[in-house]
Formats: sequence, C-alpha cells, structure tokens
Amino acid sequence: MKKLALFVASLCLAILTVTGISARANSDPGATTVFVHGLQGTHGSTDTMIRDLSRRNPGTKKVMTINVTSSGRLIVHGHMQKVAHPLVQVNFLNNSAPTTKNAHWLIKALNYLKTKSGVDQVNLVAHSAGNVAVYQALAYQPSRIPTVKKFVILAGPFDGVLSLNDQPNKNKVSAKNHYNPSIKYPANQYYPSYERLMQLSSTFPRSVKVLNIYGNIGDGSNSDTLVTNASSLSVNYLLRHQKTKVVNKCWKSSKATHSGLHKSKQVDNWIADFLW
Repeated sequence: MKKLALFVASLCLAILTVTGISARANSDPGATTVFVHGLQGTHGSTDTMIRDLSRRNPGTKKVMTINVTSSGRLIVHGHMQKVAHPLVQVNFLNNSAPTTKNAHWLIKALNYLKTKSGVDQVNLVAHSAGNVAVYQALAYQPSRIPTVKKFVILAGPFDGVLSLNDQPNKNKVSAKNHYNPSIKYPANQYYPSYERLMQLSSTFPRSVKVLNIYGNIGDGSNSDTLVTNASSLSVNYLLRHQKTKVVNKCWKSSKATHSGLHKSKQVDNWIADFLW
C-alpha cells in the first residue's frame, strides 16, 4: 500500500509539473524580443542566437520575421503567438545604409508590431551597427512604438570602428568617469558623430535597462577584431543618467570575434538571464 501511495503521489506531482510548464508556455506573452543586425549583416547575424535561445529556454519561439526594403516597405512573415517569450527578427534588405536610415526603418517595424500585432512592450537585441540604430530610434522617442523594457548590446561601435576611423588602443576610457572616451570621432558615411549621440542621450528613455556585451580576443588590441573595447564601453557615458546602471560584460576568448559574439552559448546565457 505504501508503494502504491508513493506511486500515486509521484504521478500527481508529475502531472502538476507538466501542467504548470504548459500553462506558462501558453500564458499571455510578456515583452516581445526584437533582434536587429548591423552594417553588412543579414538574418545570419541573429539566426544562431534565435535558434539557441529558442532551443534552451522553454516557451521561447521565433514568431515573426520583418524584412524592410530600401524604400521602407515591410515584408512580414508569421504572426504573434501566445508564447512566454516571442521573438521577432528584423532584417534590413539594404544592409549598407547608414544607421540613421536603419533607425527610421526600425521605427516602422516597431510601429507595425504595436498597431498591427498589439505588442505593447519590447526588448531589443542588436549586433554591431544595429546598436547605434537602436540607440537613435529610442532617442527619437516616437510615441507610436511599443514601450522598450530592455536593450542588449552586442559589439556596439558607439565611438569608432577599426579600419574605418579607429586604431587599437588609441582611444582611452576610464570607469571612474563613466567611460567617457578621450577621442570623440566625427560622423562618417555610416555613423553619426559621438557628439551627436551625446546630444541624443537627453531624450533616450531612462527607464530602459541595458546589458552591454563586448568581446576581447586577447591579442593586445583590446578589441573583437573590428570594434575596440573603448568604443563599446563608451555607451556608458551616453547612458550615465539611466535609472538602472548599464551592465557591462566582457567575453575574453580567442573566439570572441566580432561575429563570434552572436554565435556564443556563453553570450546567449547572459542574454537569457538578463531578459527573462
């Protein structure tokens, strides 16, 4: 009898556990997480993250892809679903446009999510130049986009790019002064000037929580082969007035290259812990 009672109790517990997981997976979704690639990037820049996060986090699923044409037209595949963590991928079909143009295209995509899909809250995960586009889009504060809860930065080139206008260890930043860069690079064909980003900081929504992930390949360049750590850390100075301090995480590894950051399970773990 004792064995039978123990078996029944175990069976009931298993049923309740499965029911609980199912209920969470089918509950009303929280903030939708939107992925944005960078300059010369494609869907491949965020595919691996999306697959890995979906596979290892229950209730996480890619539900929609929004491709933005050069004219700003949206080509939408999929629809919002009641999952715990819905994911949306935004792709710019002209992937050589400046970040200011990308910012306006991103606003259109976010507006679609709000007005056509009923999305009230979003998280944003961006790679490389996509981070500058996100920063600009949020600083413009258009009332027609969903409320942004969290922003994950991967390899953000906020103040310079190697081979374009920066050099290894040329720019200096200090944690004692919010990582204020010693060099503030001017605008070029792809990026606004750091001074312009400083101007926009006054209108960046202060309630957004930010995780800043950057790579260091350990060869003495203090970079991910394309973006220096100083350039990535300079976002702290732009966001020094946030209600919640920016969280900085450095992945130091020979694999921590600019593209390696969006293929790392370690990075994906940091993202999942921060978002959910």
